[in-house]
Amino acid sequence: MYSFLVVTNDNSVCGLFKKSLNGINIVYTAKTPDEALQICLRRDIDVIFLDILLSNDETNKLLEKLRQSNIDPPIVALVPESQPTLSEEALRIGAYELLEKPLSKDAIQHVLQRALEKHEIRKELGFLQSQIKNLKPVKKDSGFSESAFNKQADAGDSRLVYKEVFQKFSKVLTRVYDLEKLADMMVEAMAEIFGVGRVVFMLIYKKEGKSRPYRCLGLDDVAAKNICFTTNHGTMLWLARNHQILNKDVIDGEVATNKLTTREAISIQKEMNLLQAQLCVPIFAHGNLSCVIALGNKITGKAFFDEDIELLSMLAGYAGMAVENAFLYREANLRKIRNENILENIPCGVIAINNNCKINTFNKSAAKMLNISPDDVIGKDVKHIGSIFADIILRTLKEKKIYEMIEIVHPITHFVYTVSTSLLDSEGELGAIIILSDVSEIKKLQSSLSQVEKLEAKIKNLETLTFSSGISDRLTDTLVTQPA
Repeated sequence: MYSFLVVTNDNSVCGLFKKSLNGINIVYTAKTPDEALQICLRRDIDVIFLDILLSNDETNKLLEKLRQSNIDPPIVALVPESQPTLSEEALRIGAYELLEKPLSKDAIQHVLQRALEKHEIRKELGFLQSQIKNLKPVKKDSGFSESAFNKQADAGDSRLVYKEVFQKFSKVLTRVYDLEKLADMMVEAMAEIFGVGRVVFMLIYKKEGKSRPYRCLGLDDVAAKNICFTTNHGTMLWLARNHQILNKDVIDGEVATNKLTTREAISIQKEMNLLQAQLCVPIFAHGNLSCVIALGNKITGKAFFDEDIELLSMLAGYAGMAVENAFLYREANLRKIRNENILENIPCGVIAINNNCKINTFNKSAAKMLNISPDDVIGKDVKHIGSIFADIILRTLKEKKIYEMIEIVHPITHFVYTVSTSLLDSEGELGAIIILSDVSEIKKLQSSLSQVEKLEAKIKNLETLTFSSGISDRLTDTLVTQPA
């Protein structure tokens, strides 16, 4: 069971949220930021839905007081579709998601699911970060000893051991498939774990051969937008070649040992200065440098120790797996969007059902042909499309009977459709698909053509009769005028 807070003075919005979210969930409502704050202080709220039309000063005060009280649920901003400038304002004050008005139940549910995922992941990250802070590295020969952690744990230390913490940390990261969210989480986590005030997530754009800041913390937005590095020299080239963390303090040493030329060192120092970074951590996906996390100095003013580098190195490995998953997900999602766009724009009606006879695909052409809104049938039993079409697709699913270009007359509109069906096997789950083509116009043309052909035949017969009659008359006249 979750608890939600809706902050708005619009009664209709409150009513829609209660209707959409009630049940096993608890929905609180507040008409003012002050009222919302009191509810947050007394209740454990999982997601806040905040109407951005409320006074900006009051909204900012509410968010500031929530942060001071360590209350940090994801905030979904309610923004009028007719006022897009408010979207930027909502993101600026810290909204996690935007929900455009007028609202719909489906949109609320969709945004809510993402917000709850972020809330759960935040809680897991917070726990893991606290465990990491409690770990006390033990030096051995001026290095990092993982065995010391395990010995401490075996001795009855209740804290998670080093390896276990990062295994759990990796699981949290790999559950996030959206690259933007993943970058945000990594930036937040790095800043929290290592106590730095500046973190920059640099994304490599392979086709362009460039690298640019993708997500930042503590770096001026204007400065970040103007940063662009090429991947074939400087910091990015060094990281791609060496596969290790770059510490700004060791650049001079690299020059002294001839590992770097003076020109290369100047280029790297210049780029790290632009990022205001002390360390640059390479993240590899598919064996290639995919992104770089640049860390500024520690807030405490202390230096990065060997233990910090070891922790960062392990984190980079897990982050690489997460980024690789995010790239694969993005590619699959783009392919899905392309397929959906094609599906929505083809002139044929396409309806698909799963093994439970629930409709999971109902494109725009199908909606037009059957005069049914997709919102009224998606996720529902196939019977909602009408018995005549439901019977055909169910026979395909249950009896494995495939139809090819059979003609069906809609019982209400009397439009004529050709219908084809097929079985579907998506990720091991059996389903069925029906494709409708409207041939009503073709049938009308065929009917018209048939009538024309019949008329032509009648005319031809009439001409033949007329011609034959004329010949007969002339023969009669000739015989009559012949002399005896």
